[in-house]
Amino acid sequence: MEAPEKCCDNQFKVLSSGDYILPPPLQASIDKIVEKEGYISHKTINRSITTSGGNFMGELYEVDIKGTTADGDKETNIFIKNKIDDMQLPTIDVAECYSLENFFYGHLSKLYNDIQNKYNIPIEDRYNMVKSYNAMNPNAIILENLAKKGFTTVHRMEVAPLKFAQLSVQQLARFHGLSWVLEKQQPEYFEKKIRPLKLTLQFNDDYQKFLDNMSTYTDKCVDVENRLRLNNFKPGVMEILKKNFYENSGSKCCLCHGDYRANNILVKKDGDNITEVIPVDYQLLYYGCPVLDFIYFIFPCTDQEFRRKHLDDLKDLYYASLRKFLKYFNMDVESVYPRREFETEYKKRLDFGLVFGLMVTPLLFTNDDDVPDFAKDDLQKLSVTPDPKMDERIRGLVDDFQRWGIL
Repeated sequence: MEAPEKCCDNQFKVLSSGDYILPPPLQASIDKIVEKEGYISHKTINRSITTSGGNFMGELYEVDIKGTTADGDKETNIFIKNKIDDMQLPTIDVAECYSLENFFYGHLSKLYNDIQNKYNIPIEDRYNMVKSYNAMNPNAIILENLAKKGFTTVHRMEVAPLKFAQLSVQQLARFHGLSWVLEKQQPEYFEKKIRPLKLTLQFNDDYQKFLDNMSTYTDKCVDVENRLRLNNFKPGVMEILKKNFYENSGSKCCLCHGDYRANNILVKKDGDNITEVIPVDYQLLYYGCPVLDFIYFIFPCTDQEFRRKHLDDLKDLYYASLRKFLKYFNMDVESVYPRREFETEYKKRLDFGLVFGLMVTPLLFTNDDDVPDFAKDDLQKLSVTPDPKMDERIRGLVDDFQRWGIL
């Protein structure tokens, strides 16, 4: 009997708790939620938390509201991601990120739920979303705290368990499918709200400095011959990024998640069995090619052995899941997004997988005590201390892309 797959490691760590005082705007939001939830009397427990490198664009809090309502005792568990005052990053518009995620949870998620309810989509075939508490706070994302229901995340250094990858790919297909359903059913809304969404990341000089900096860590993982290949590849990296995100002429597009990686997918287990996943973190939403979300997910959370065994099957699963989901809405997947086009786009954009893998792996393998502060550190001098396990992951990545003819 095979050993159960290693899966989840609860990365949330309490920084301070008990009588922790929330920033006044957040406290005002909590007060609104208390009123809306019908509490007659209540007490709150606030905690400041960290995700050990899983988040860098805000302060995180947990709030437990316990008390009585007209219907009896009640408890409401809340998770908050709060924008740091005056936070600015050289490669991304932080305020726009919060605006995008509030748009998703405040408007789009409700629209998606209504669509799925209207067509009686079975629970097991739905796109899963966390319940949002819309407390009219533009600088905070306020959600149900699913950690209280046993959800956690796959540790960023671990290879994704197969079941986790399968469920995540199915969810991704449904997310893309809902975009095409919305485009068909509410074309005016789609044209006004979805199609104009542009990538928030800025591929500027600071981004180039970040790429160059990360390459100093990945270069050390490979032999001299492959280091030469990487050096020949590097001058075109920025153009690869711009091509994949900005040049969509002739490509079938939809609303893309933009940050669909393992750390942004909550997972629940029953014993050793993974039973459910729920995507989160919609701060990088944009209108673009759906294949990029798939590639973005695969390469940071898998190793060479996993890809050799399962990559083709996961591509098949994505397309089969999209076919099944669209069928509920009387839409033919071959008319919406032909398989031949999916495969063509995958091959055309596969080079992004190498760029992204090289770019983020040093960060994913950084020890918890050495996670960089993107708001304070110079991207050119950003220092990390990668775990030795990173070497094998990078070697496998380089070997695969050499075999696929990209290096």
